[in-house]
Amino acid sequence: MSDWLLSVAGKSILVTGAATGIGRATATLLAKQGASVLGIGLDGDDGISLEREATGFSGRLHFREVDLTQQAAVDQAVQFAVETFGSLRGIVNGAAVCNTGKRLEDLSDAEWEATFNINVTGIFRVCRAALPVLRRSGGGSIVNISSVHAVATAAGHAAYAASKGAVLALSRQLALDYAADRIRVNALIVGAVDTRMSRPVFDAHGGPEALGLSFSHEAIPRVGSPGEIASIIAFLLSDASAFVNASGLIADGGLLAKLL
Repeated sequence: MSDWLLSVAGKSILVTGAATGIGRATATLLAKQGASVLGIGLDGDDGISLEREATGFSGRLHFREVDLTQQAAVDQAVQFAVETFGSLRGIVNGAAVCNTGKRLEDLSDAEWEATFNINVTGIFRVCRAALPVLRRSGGGSIVNISSVHAVATAAGHAAYAASKGAVLALSRQLALDYAADRIRVNALIVGAVDTRMSRPVFDAHGGPEALGLSFSHEAIPRVGSPGEIASIIAFLLSDASAFVNASGLIADGGLLAKLL
């Protein structure tokens, strides 16, 4: 995509799950494009390295260790973003956990609740804190990371699939409720991406090829890179996507063509 299409220069954006994977790639790309970024997450050491690597971005990329299960910590992070950048024009809810390999009756309450507490309630907490700030800033864009499992799933993904389906539904509802405030909300439905969260799943099955996936750009479905997803997130945050709202945008390397 052209640079102008991905331009988010001058926007201030909060990214959750920013220490690793898609969140890290997104925070880095946005800062390179000229945005001011606050990345938050639990992986403090990785977050510190992210901030250290961003020394060439003129102080535009910051990281704070934040537990999304604690509303007070989320509120403080949003306040830090406002104090540091002066406004907030975008949110990327990328933090997630994945509990796979179990049918529903084999899941404990703790496993179910932990999945929803991050994947869904984490988005609720971040948006509840950030929406008033986006409104005061004149509007903005929210991107919530969903999954192909919200649409068509596989065995052993009960909690994860249910949580990502909730992300898709919540995103549409937020878009309806906040359009009057010039706030767009979209869900990005991603497929298999080469991240720390997905690699144990690949390894448990003997590699992505055993799951019918490939790293080849000539194959469908294929495994994507965090950077490829970050580019699409940047588009959804940019003014170039002004007509995209309440959408479940699919970026899955063709995976749903096989699952559906």
